[in-house]
Amino acid sequence: MIDAVEISVLARLVETGTIKVGVRNESIIRRLETARWIMPGKRKSEWLVRQENITHLIERLSELLPSWRKDLDFLRSIGRAPFNPSDIEAIPMLRRQTSAPMNMVNRRNWNAAVGLGPKHKAKMTAKGVLTKDWVLRFRPNNGLMGAYDKEIVDLAGMAAVWTECVIPERAWVSFKSFSGILPKVIITCENLGAYIDLPVRESTLVIFSPGADTEAAVALLKMLPAAAWMHFGDLDPEGIDIAKRIAGELKRDVKLLIPFFAEDYLDAAKPLETAWSEIPDIPLLVALKEKRKRIFQEVFMLDGRLLEALKIMQV
Repeated sequence: MIDAVEISVLARLVETGTIKVGVRNESIIRRLETARWIMPGKRKSEWLVRQENITHLIERLSELLPSWRKDLDFLRSIGRAPFNPSDIEAIPMLRRQTSAPMNMVNRRNWNAAVGLGPKHKAKMTAKGVLTKDWVLRFRPNNGLMGAYDKEIVDLAGMAAVWTECVIPERAWVSFKSFSGILPKVIITCENLGAYIDLPVRESTLVIFSPGADTEAAVALLKMLPAAAWMHFGDLDPEGIDIAKRIAGELKRDVKLLIPFFAEDYLDAAKPLETAWSEIPDIPLLVALKEKRKRIFQEVFMLDGRLLEALKIMQV
């Protein structure tokens, strides 16, 4: 509805007799002033309806939105703001009969059904659980078990067959707890290749935590608070930010997994696209910041010293 801002201005003027000028409605206010349908009020940025011309406002409003009276009442009935352009624009979708499961529905589907689109905030509260439908991928430590309602799942056994465990968010909702042998160390890993090939001890659990999508990793980490945690990612601003984000969610200190031989790869560092900001006081990171470069974690994966480095770090 391309005239949502003008409709919101006219509706407010018709129903309240006054309006304040703002960035979005300034051009409309000036046009109404030129037509002498409104006049300046006593307060700063306030405009008042000229009562002798209110019929012109109503006619224009009815032209843009013939059912405006019913529509404004409808918005009020569902707890939305009748003078909000965004809510007015969403009226066609809000009036449709929305059929959704009572238990769970994808967040983007709900946003599209009761709002301006999948990337916009929903205009109505869902009765069930809204999901992002992330998928948790992790390599469990040896002996780890998981409880779903009344069922116990051998997670380590599953990974022995399939190389890893995969739990969708909708299954995670019914996940109760971990049992069996719990991990001593948990590593979040930024990139897929490193996550798959990282040669860790049997007591270490590895979680795939790509980019800014840390929600699944944090959900698992919160269920295993006794385990030590560190992040293995690219040595660049984004990689450090991932570690900081996870640490902030867990209220833990940031601990980075950086192999002892990492400085040998300074000659393989690549130009940086995003400027470095605040970094931990680690010589390698200081050097990368000075050079405005980055190191991708994959370059360490086939280095024969990686296993030794992980043993030194007890992972």
